[in-house]
Amino acid sequence: MIKRIKQFQPEALINSESFRNYLEKSESEILRGISTLTILKIIEDFSPTGIYGYQMLKEIEKSSKNMLVIEEGTLYPLLKKLVKEGLIDAEARISDQGRRRKYYFITNEGAKISNHLNGFFSKLIESIAGLFDITVSLPEENYFFCPNCANKIDILDKQIKFCEVCGFNLEGILRGEEDMEGHL
Repeated sequence: MIKRIKQFQPEALINSESFRNYLEKSESEILRGISTLTILKIIEDFSPTGIYGYQMLKEIEKSSKNMLVIEEGTLYPLLKKLVKEGLIDAEARISDQGRRRKYYFITNEGAKISNHLNGFFSKLIESIAGLFDITVSLPEENYFFCPNCANKIDILDKQIKFCEVCGFNLEGILRGEEDMEGHL
């Protein structure tokens, strides 16, 4: 994001090479994992029809209100890596406009990893929100987070007895009993 900031005043901190370099490096570190999580979520949201790369870039910008900008030089190697890891599949097709495009689809394994990372990230942001003077309110009408690993659990699925990721026994929690720390 810092790379897109314009310089308006010569004395602005952004004009300091060391300040700008530090910000660029720090933002890059923060965004690396968020980019992967975001890409998995958007691909999942476009199931079963799939989504192609350029459409994904535009969707990321729109969904993040232009705050998360992933360059093509970052997106396509990341997509290739996710395909190699088996988290997404790719299929070349001819689009409605007659153009050959590669469409991406989330795999079952990718959906499970995306779900866990979504839960972990949500709980992480919620837990550190107070440090940054922000409020995070996670909607928990249809799901909750495993108290052991933060995996996102669909409470409408009555078959669930254990967390799929860590194996934590959820039956007591689902019946309104105490969790592993003795809380309701």
